[in-house]
Amino acid sequence: MKTEKEFSDFFVDSCQHDNKFNNDVNAVAKKYWLDLTSHLNTYFSNEDRLQITKKAAEQLSENLKTQTTEKAWHQVIRDFLQTNYWGFQSIVQKPKVKKTEEQQIFWKFFKYLWAFVQSVFILKFAVYYFGLSSARNPDQVSVVWTWLFFTVSVGLLVWFAYRNWNDKD
Repeated sequence: MKTEKEFSDFFVDSCQHDNKFNNDVNAVAKKYWLDLTSHLNTYFSNEDRLQITKKAAEQLSENLKTQTTEKAWHQVIRDFLQTNYWGFQSIVQKPKVKKTEEQQIFWKFFKYLWAFVQSVFILKFAVYYFGLSSARNPDQVSVVWTWLFFTVSVGLLVWFAYRNWNDKD
């Protein structure tokens, strides 16, 4: 699970409740993670977040048997904080979400497309424009601009090749 909607749907699916509480549980599910962790300066791994979501939904469904939705949810939040996050370890940095195969293919393609666009626009337009200008008037500043853009273009292509030299398919 990666998106907030997926976690919210999982929360609703994990919460066993009467049909009369459907709207209330859906409202809680939309903001449950913010309620639990918005004041914390730490994060939880995706696996721990899944377990916390499941436990929060189970506790909410248990509390709904005897309390209103608002009181039941506040009881879950209090329990989460008083028991030191139900024993789950917090981490300092936000966990990275693994990219899907489609996203990996897109970004690999985008890297090469971007390198192509850079070389086409910088080399063709800037170098040719200033190169033709400096050919007409070699005494002017356009010679400097030609060499500057040519150096930037070659530098960007070398940098791209260096960063992707070990890129395996």
